[in-house]
Amino acid sequence: MTVSERTHYEVIDADPRAAKADLKAAYASALETAQSAGDADEVAAVRRAWQVLSDPVQRQRYDEENELTGRGAPARPAEVVEAEVVDDDGEVVEAEVVDDDELAAMSPKEMRQRLFHHVPEFLEQPTLGRRITASLIDVITTVAVFAATGGVAYAALGGGAAFTIALIVLFEIWVVGMYVVPTLRTGQTLGKRFTYIMCVDRETGNLPTLAQLVRRYILPMVAVPALFQMGAFLALFYGLSYAMAKDQLSLADRLAKTVVVVARYKPTRDGTPA
Repeated sequence: MTVSERTHYEVIDADPRAAKADLKAAYASALETAQSAGDADEVAAVRRAWQVLSDPVQRQRYDEENELTGRGAPARPAEVVEAEVVDDDGEVVEAEVVDDDELAAMSPKEMRQRLFHHVPEFLEQPTLGRRITASLIDVITTVAVFAATGGVAYAALGGGAAFTIALIVLFEIWVVGMYVVPTLRTGQTLGKRFTYIMCVDRETGNLPTLAQLVRRYILPMVAVPALFQMGAFLALFYGLSYAMAKDQLSLADRLAKTVVVVARYKPTRDGTPA
C-alpha cells in the first residue's frame, strides 16, 4: 500500500476511534520511527496526518469525507475537547470545554471561533521571552542601520524634500531586504535566526508565500513613510502585539495567517515540513 492510499490513521498506526491523547502518542511513535529510518517521505506523511488529526475540526471533516466511522466499527465516542491556554512554563491557566455534540451542531467557521487554540499542535510555539528577544534584535538592528544610512543621506543631500524622499526609499529597501526576503527564503529574520525561531504558514507549517508576507509587512511599509513618528509607533504595536495575545499571534500573524514557531525542522515552499 502506497503512502497516498493509506488513511491518516493508518499512517500513524492509530484506531479511528482513538481519543486525542492516544493519537498523540501514536503520532510521536510513528514520527520517531520514520525519523530513525531516515525516510523523508514517511516523516512528511506522518506530519500531514497529525496536522489533520490534531485539530478537532479537521479531524471530524476528514472522518466524514472518508466515512471512517462506517467501516464496521462504531463511531468515536463523544469526547471532551479542551482549548488550553498555557503560560511560559507550560502550565494550563484556563481551558474551554467543548463536547462532540456541540461540535457537530456548529459550522467549521463557528468551531474555529469556539476553539481558542488556532495553531496546529505539530507546530511548537516559542516562549514569549524568546520571541521578544528576536524582536529586540531586529528592532535594534533596524534602528542602527537606518540611522547610519540616514546620516550618510543627510551628509550628501542636506535637509529638504530630497532628504525626506531618500529616507523613505531607504526604509522601504531595508524592510524588503531585512524582513521580506529572508522570511520568504528561510522563514527567519536576523533576530529569529539568532533565537532559533521562524515564521511559517499557520495551517501547513510551510514557508509563507509572497502574498502572505505582503500582508504581514504592508502596514509598516505604508504607515512609517506616511505618518513618521506615529507610523513607527503603529508599526511597533502591529508587530509586537503578540505579547498581549494569549495565543502569541500578533496582528501581523492574524492578517497574514502565519505563526512564529521553534525552528526544529526545515520548512519547504510547496510541501510539508522536512
